[in-house]
Amino acid sequence: MIKTFQDRQTKTQHAILNRSAFGLLLLIFGTPTAVFSQEKTGEPQTVSIQRESITLRHPRDYYVPLNLKPLRSLSIAAPIDGIIHTVEVKPGDKPTAKTVVVRMDSSIPQAELDRAEAALEVAREEQKNATGKAAAIAKANVALAEADLKLAGIRMEQTIIRAPFEGEIFRILAAPGAFVRAGEPLVELGDTSKLQVEVPLSREQAQKGASISLNVEEQATQATVDQVLPLAPQFEKLRDLAKSITSVVVILDNKNAQFKPGQSVSVELIPRYPIAEVPTVSVSNTPEGVRKIQIVRENVIRDLTPQILGQIGPERLYVSAPFNKEDEIIVSTSQPLTDGTQVQPRLTVGKSQTAPSATPGSQPAKPPEKKVSF
Repeated sequence: MIKTFQDRQTKTQHAILNRSAFGLLLLIFGTPTAVFSQEKTGEPQTVSIQRESITLRHPRDYYVPLNLKPLRSLSIAAPIDGIIHTVEVKPGDKPTAKTVVVRMDSSIPQAELDRAEAALEVAREEQKNATGKAAAIAKANVALAEADLKLAGIRMEQTIIRAPFEGEIFRILAAPGAFVRAGEPLVELGDTSKLQVEVPLSREQAQKGASISLNVEEQATQATVDQVLPLAPQFEKLRDLAKSITSVVVILDNKNAQFKPGQSVSVELIPRYPIAEVPTVSVSNTPEGVRKIQIVRENVIRDLTPQILGQIGPERLYVSAPFNKEDEIIVSTSQPLTDGTQVQPRLTVGKSQTAPSATPGSQPAKPPEKKVSF
């Protein structure tokens, strides 16, 4: 008789530890839901929940940094060797086209210009008095002096450096008094009225002129596909999550200056949270049109907003969300469950009997003595 009692006790303990794919007992103590008629009595309700465990992938394995860039940008370089005289702009300024941004020391170019003007005057006077064969030589000397004057004028003009187009000054790379060589960058200028970024996109969406959604530092916006390119090498790793993808360059209209170059960009195909493969039916929409999945976390129902990645056939897909290692994805439930609802496994009785499931309005089975609090 003692042995029989021990056997039953062992079987009951095993039944308690056994987690069925169906059947979690809903504890509605303090749970704000109106669909269960037992809420006012404080008694539990039995609800069937189909769930499955998930295997997580770390988002760092798929991370690719993206940031906004001006549609046009330029490092304005020194056209000649010389010393910086003044810098006429500062970062953040928005000069118009032909605005002076840097002046170089003009002492030597001005002297060369004065010399070329004097040489031309001498050549012209010699031409006036030349006769015969000397007249032809004098004429050639005048042409040579005119060319030297033109070159001297160009070098003088090069000491005044202007913005080639309207834009915004990003960085000043030279200081007054510094000696620079021809070709050294002095100022960074960009046209910020439109910004661009190269992103991965599913091939079916990659159509020139199409509008796509993206986030600029958590601010949702729309961008227009300007170029469709072969998949960039930095995006190759994303083929694990979405097979048919390509690269596109998208453009954001920034006439109101709401965005800044360098701001980070996030798109659906680059995960920010752990990645899991889940059934397609586990993803639903809220009344506001936001995607939602539900998980069981430490015997509590939690709502998560997933980042939808690639489809795996008609029944599975990859999603990215703030998962924990022990989370279980909810595939379906016999009753709607709200975020924060407490649940605990249903006990089995004996070898084959189970506690009956309660329906709304019926008397539910008595819960175990030890209850999970939220």
